[in-house]
Amino acid sequence: MPTMPTVNGVQPESLAEWRELLETTKKEVREIKAIESQLKWSMQREEKKEKVSEAKATVDEMRDWRWKQNQEMKVYVAEKAKTSKVTELKESKSFQEFKRETKAAAREETRKQIQEEYLQDKDYSQWRAELAKLVNKQEKEAVNTRVEDYLEQREIRNFQKQQEKIEAEEDRMVEQALEMAAEARKIEREKEQLLQTLQHSRAAQRAPQTSNLPPSALLGELS
Repeated sequence: MPTMPTVNGVQPESLAEWRELLETTKKEVREIKAIESQLKWSMQREEKKEKVSEAKATVDEMRDWRWKQNQEMKVYVAEKAKTSKVTELKESKSFQEFKRETKAAAREETRKQIQEEYLQDKDYSQWRAELAKLVNKQEKEAVNTRVEDYLEQREIRNFQKQQEKIEAEEDRMVEQALEMAAEARKIEREKEQLLQTLQHSRAAQRAPQTSNLPPSALLGELS
């Protein structure tokens, strides 16, 4: 009788025992395969879960980076706008100060011209009173202008409009003062010419008795 082949290291005594050992071994193989399959599935699930977690972490990191970049950009834009606004206000303020100084120099030159012209006239006292009023008024306007400039720095556009109105008014006043001065000189010269003409006419009528009366006495006689 031939010897039965060993199964899983066991020597069966009979064909039935050999078959039983073979079935048992096949069952163990199936169980091992099932365990191996389960293990592979678990490993794949863990690997997939780990990849999902890594992907989520990458997305979160990217989102945080973008948010940080966005915040930094907002801060940069705000700082840039603030710096630009400060620079704009400084440049505008410097321009307004330059205009104000130029106007002040022009007004001072105009006052000097008026003073030189009025010093040549006879109505010096009246001129001094009128000039004092003009200077006082212009000084008050200059003070008011400086106060308005300080209060309206935050509203630079409104300040510019107001400043232009004030400057236009000051220019009008200077022009009006020059016109008044010219008109006063013209009237004074006409008065002197008329008095001289009347004096010569009166002297010619009374010749050979020549009158040497002054213009004021001549006006008294005419009245």
